[in-house]
Amino acid sequence: MNTLRFKARPQSSGLAIGFLLLLAFLLLASIDTSALFAQDGGSEAKAKDPLTIKLLEMDLLAAARMITKHDLDDDGTLSKSECERLHWNSEVIGSFDLNRSGDLQYVEVTLKLAAEREEAGIVQMDSILADRYTSRYDSDRDGKLQLDELEDNTFSDQIDSYDRNSDDELSSDELIRGLASERKFRDLLGIKGCDQGGAMSLINRGDGDGDRQLALDELEAIALELSVMEFDRNSDKLLSVSELAEYLADRRMRMGMTPSDQLLARNLIRKADQDGDGLVPATLFQQAGTDSDLGSPDENGDSSLSLLELETYLAKRRKQLGFDDEAAQRASILIARNDSNSDRKLSKSELVASGANRDSPLSPERLTLVDQDGDSEIDMQELARFIQKTRRP
Repeated sequence: MNTLRFKARPQSSGLAIGFLLLLAFLLLASIDTSALFAQDGGSEAKAKDPLTIKLLEMDLLAAARMITKHDLDDDGTLSKSECERLHWNSEVIGSFDLNRSGDLQYVEVTLKLAAEREEAGIVQMDSILADRYTSRYDSDRDGKLQLDELEDNTFSDQIDSYDRNSDDELSSDELIRGLASERKFRDLLGIKGCDQGGAMSLINRGDGDGDRQLALDELEAIALELSVMEFDRNSDKLLSVSELAEYLADRRMRMGMTPSDQLLARNLIRKADQDGDGLVPATLFQQAGTDSDLGSPDENGDSSLSLLELETYLAKRRKQLGFDDEAAQRASILIARNDSNSDRKLSKSELVASGANRDSPLSPERLTLVDQDGDSEIDMQELARFIQKTRRP
């Protein structure tokens, strides 16, 4: 796949992008698209319905960049000969030539790149992170990352595996694909962005010798117990970013926290810890809202809150809430979509107006099941609890 990040970002507005998306839809809807395949360099891939391809901003920008670079006759399209210079054979061109014009127009190039991106499992965040890391570590500003430029980085301990062509540097495409591959592996282990970020922070704080890892004698400085070495998967007596991220994910899930709980606790410490001792005033968190039924977050009564005390309290609150971040997000979307009077609740009339069937959590027939306080309305927390309870495994 060709480069997905751009050194020079073309100027575009939300209106322009919206117009291009509409144009893509109209073009796809007006012609026979059954022959579209997600292919790379001519190798046949699984057929994909073009209407299921989700176009991202990175696809639009990638297509614009590609046409700018490879449209030699400046007609706004990639001709057959121009495509062949990219090693796109006639089969590939035909698969994406939706209007059968013999060349690939901007929308068609965008769809080709989007299909390849989806096939590789790349999401917008991978591109955002690639831009962020390139901006930080590309000391010679050549748009690539030399491996020696990454000697002091902590965002991954798998950098060498990113270098697909073994040239000791990472192109934009290699960096994006490497980040995507590592993200998918982390997902299998239950590692979220907050865990990866937390691991990077721990190494930045505790790595005294600059090897981007934590040794036994470096754990005490950042208040990590020796038991964390159970996650030393390669038994080298050092903890890498990925090993620390796995530890933090395991700890978070055992405590019963969601990623939003974890980030809230860390942000409170980061913003209010004036002297760097890892403690914040207990009154600060009380202002953010506590539940007397859960007891005080200040368990030792010293009028200060440590990260552990904050996490312990938030874990208790999460258990009381009875839903995770995913259920909360879904409930918020459903309420925003159907809340006609903007009171952040759904009445029976609003449930009826939603047109939901009997299997939906918004079915009027389920009002009494979802409405836990008996006020004949459904708020976000009630709906989120119901979604969590009825979610299929």
